[in-house]
This record gives sequence, structure tokens and C-alpha cells, in this order.
Amino acid sequence: MTAAPLPSLDPLIAAEQARLKAAGCAQADPTVLPLAEARAQQDRYFAAINARLPPIANTRDLTVAGAQGDMRARLYRPAICRDDAFVVFVRGAGWWAGGLDSHEAVCRGIANATSRSVVALDYRRSPEHVFPAQRDDVVAGVAWLLDHAAGLDLPARVVLWGESAGASLCVLGWRRLTDAGWSAALPCLILFYGNLGGPRKNLRPQSKWVWEQYLGPAWGNPPASAIPAKTEIRDCLPIWLGVGDIDPLIEDSRLFAKQLASIGCPHELTVYPGMPHGFSAYSEISPDAAVATHDASAFLNQIVSGALD
Repeated sequence: MTAAPLPSLDPLIAAEQARLKAAGCAQADPTVLPLAEARAQQDRYFAAINARLPPIANTRDLTVAGAQGDMRARLYRPAICRDDAFVVFVRGAGWWAGGLDSHEAVCRGIANATSRSVVALDYRRSPEHVFPAQRDDVVAGVAWLLDHAAGLDLPARVVLWGESAGASLCVLGWRRLTDAGWSAALPCLILFYGNLGGPRKNLRPQSKWVWEQYLGPAWGNPPASAIPAKTEIRDCLPIWLGVGDIDPLIEDSRLFAKQLASIGCPHELTVYPGMPHGFSAYSEISPDAAVATHDASAFLNQIVSGALD
């Protein structure tokens, strides 16, 4: 029997990654660089992949409530903007990197694809701040936005949309927001290549480092409340999951989808051929990467419009 061919990286993304490496803008490995240098290198990568920004009607920087003081945020409005829900975007970058500028192209793309306002939250980073700081910032920011929605000309419902570490924060934040009485305002979750499984044996060195910095002293015995795969899922809302077939975290999405199926939670899982971890950042370069944003937007539209419950 002939073995199935191994998945291969999308050639357009491969070419772009080679270009970035040659220009000194490859992604950073924080396991081999001091943190400040790793962040500076990662910022160069983010600046390079945001060189092609999709047009957007309007952006506005905001100050919203975090869990322990003010938090920066950025509001994106597309030219055609629906008034039935808005999106809160929660970035990935391993909880240790990124900010409001790092996912500028991604946020603009989401706003245009969904025809809805998008607010990106600049939660506190690890290792300076460990769990639950990031989750609590997301919860506080979303609650503040809902409380002030009318003044910001935002709808009264919000879709949490997260990538990687941010997808984890969306699940954990949704649970806390639901417990706080906001369930009616949260129609669905959109989770791109989620870092959902928590620390475990045989993690890649970088994944292990990421979880160590995020959990801090709790690394050796992390609470279930820090790990989506171990968080109690009840009163479940519809969830969309998307991941690439060459993503080292692909099993996190597959296992989480199985967990959702076991409790009857409505969900969709789509695996995208040739896509690496973080592929949304390449949507302006690879049409195949852009497909996932449109798929997630279609799911969101169905849920928000009431076509699915």
C-alpha cells in the first residue's frame, strides 16, 4: 500500500516566508533569543506581513476597561456595516508578543468579510503578566464594550473571534462572560488554529516555553480554568474551528471538536490544505488562506441571522 503524501505548505506562503527570512523578518523563536530581542524580531515580522493592508472605511483607537486598569483597543468599521452584532478580535502570538498593530491586516479583513465592526483588544502579555490576566482582560474589555455599545454605535451582541492563544482566551472568556449573565449577547465563537490543549508531554520546545510563560508558577499544576480542553463546556453556543493541515497544533482543534460533539454542541471544523499555523496573516498573499476568513464569516452570518441555533 502506497503511503499518503505528506501535506505540503501552500507555495505562495512558502515563497513569502522565504522572502521574509531573506529580509531578516522571519518569525522569532523566543527559546533561543532573549525576550526583548524576540519581541523586536517578531515586531519586524508583523510589520512585514502587514505591508499589504486591505482598505477599510474607518479605524479608531479606543481606551476600554481591562481587568486592572485601562486597556488599548482599536475599532474597525467596514464601508458596509451590519448592525446585528460586532466582532471582538483576540490575537494569538503566544500570549507574549503582538499588540494592536500586529494583526492590522487580519482585523481589516475580518471587518470587510463579515460586514461588521471589529474591535481588537490589546490584552496584557506574558511573562510579565501570567494567567488569568489575559483572560480577565478579555472578559473586562468585552463587558465594557457591551455596556458602552450604544455610545460607540455598536450592536448589543458580540462574536468572539480568536487565533491560537487568542482562541484559547475566547473560550475561557466566553465561559466567564456567560457565568456573569452575558450569554444572550454572545451568539457564537470563531476559533482559528486554537492553542486549546494545555501543557502536556511531547510538546515542541517553543510550545512548552509559551505555556510556561503564560502559566507562571502554575505551570506544574495548571488549573482547569486555564485550559479550554479541560474547561466545563455547558450551555454551549455554536463554535466554528479552522486549522491548517500542517499546523503542529492541529490535534488541539480536532480533539476540541470531538469534545464538543460528545456533548451535542453545534460546531463546524474545517481543515485547510497547505495552511500553516497563523495562516490568516497571509490572506492578502494566498487566496487559499483568505478562504477560511470567508468560511468563518459565512458561519457567523448563519448564526447571527438565526439560520442556525
